Amino acid sequence: MTTQMTQPIPHTMILPASEDEFEAELICRELNLFLEATIRPRLRKIYETRVHPELVARLGREPTRREIAKAMREVEVNKLWYSLRTQTQQAMYKVAGEIIERQAPALKDTALGLEKGPGTLTLDPDLAVPRYLQALDIHNLKGGYHSEHEADDLRSGAIYDRNMTVNRMGMQGALTDDSGVTMSGWVVSEFPDLKPKRILEMGCTVGHTTVPFKRRFPEAQVIGIDVAAPCLRYGHARAAGLGVEIDFMQQNAEETDFADGSFDLIYSYILLHETSAKALPRIFKECHRLLRPGGVMLHGDAPQFDELDPYTASLRDWDITCNNEPFMDTCYDLKLEDMYREAGFAAGSTFRHYIPSEHVRINGVDPRITRNSGKFFVTGAVKS
Repeated sequence: MTTQMTQPIPHTMILPASEDEFEAELICRELNLFLEATIRPRLRKIYETRVHPELVARLGREPTRREIAKAMREVEVNKLWYSLRTQTQQAMYKVAGEIIERQAPALKDTALGLEKGPGTLTLDPDLAVPRYLQALDIHNLKGGYHSEHEADDLRSGAIYDRNMTVNRMGMQGALTDDSGVTMSGWVVSEFPDLKPKRILEMGCTVGHTTVPFKRRFPEAQVIGIDVAAPCLRYGHARAAGLGVEIDFMQQNAEETDFADGSFDLIYSYILLHETSAKALPRIFKECHRLLRPGGVMLHGDAPQFDELDPYTASLRDWDITCNNEPFMDTCYDLKLEDMYREAGFAAGSTFRHYIPSEHVRINGVDPRITRNSGKFFVTGAVKS
């Protein structure tokens, strides 16, 4: 006997799908979960018993992550994993894209009804989208998240939210906000005297991480910036539908129009690896400029490669080569603490931590089915 799964409808900007559409979403979800949590861990045994000895014998030393990734790409079962994982992702986009295309008029009407907030939306039609985002379709989403195909377009934001919410069926919480809940809680415990009055999220996408920071710090003004107008439109409507007051603005984190020292807390989540080696120093310098003395800069992303053994680091190869995220290859190799110091932060002010997931802790979720193993890796610095 099987249990009928209920469609997750956590807010007004996610509309019910048809029964057939939802079943298709569940198939994509189960295939992704099976490939990531069940099949991929088995590939390590192949590496340890066969590929690793061959590499050591040939190289005369321990292999690097790139050498491991290259060798594993020649293993037939790993080739099959790459192919199936990519095809499943493409199927996921196809299903979600068709749902959102059908629902687009209703979503736009809902967003229009939420136009007056709470919160605000400020778009800049003259803002230039960075070349590193225009050069390829991030996550294999055609046109990326910034492309607009009609007036007041919000499709890419809707697709992003639907895939993260429905296909993962609450594995990051009902609102896909575990990162924000966990990181904001850590800020309270780690910096009890901070008491931020103005908070900025860089690369907010649709506000998954922005909303929980506002809820954690209700007296603060919380601003989310991104270059993708469709995501900002959707994010504003999503937050307004949840009754959360956030100011969404279309700005580039490399160079904003905010005044010096105008924020107490600046953070991002999974932004760093979506930019470029040239953009990151500018972003860190902008963080330093915008923070008041004593303010905190916090960036959450996957762990740097120096935190991982070479085989585990090599697993990012699928994301780099098949998921159109080539900047991972450079980003996770960078010495972030050195870059923070070059941006103006004092040597003793930098930090890196693993923060246990609040969703995993509270709900007893098996951390093995999460891509981050039940914890968030963060780095940052305090402006002295």
